[in-house]
Amino acid sequence: MQKVCFVLIFFCLGTIARAQNTRDTEAPRTPRPQYQAFKKEKKSVFSFLKKRKKIEFKTNQEEVADFRARIRQVNREKIREERKANKPQFTNHEYFGHKRPPKKRPPGKQKFCKVCKIKH
Repeated sequence: MQKVCFVLIFFCLGTIARAQNTRDTEAPRTPRPQYQAFKKEKKSVFSFLKKRKKIEFKTNQEEVADFRARIRQVNREKIREERKANKPQFTNHEYFGHKRPPKKRPPGKQKFCKVCKIKH
């Protein structure tokens, strides 16, 4: 009986001493994010009444055609963006991010511009 009490007291003192340790400088690690490929559907009580979506199977040729159409669309968007980037409001430094170059006023009448954050 004395051995059991001794082991129990020793165990309790060790636990208390371990719990009082405040010198741990290492912060606890956050769990890694878990990503979902798609959103899970919530099942309701009346889920058996809903019609299920019909799965459409595509042939290889249809998938290739869809892929090429998406690639064409992406290329068109890139060309549009390049054309837009060549406009003078993006290439000329006098525009300061404005659509048209700002007016140059005399030093006493200059106004603070909210777009480019300078006085002109």
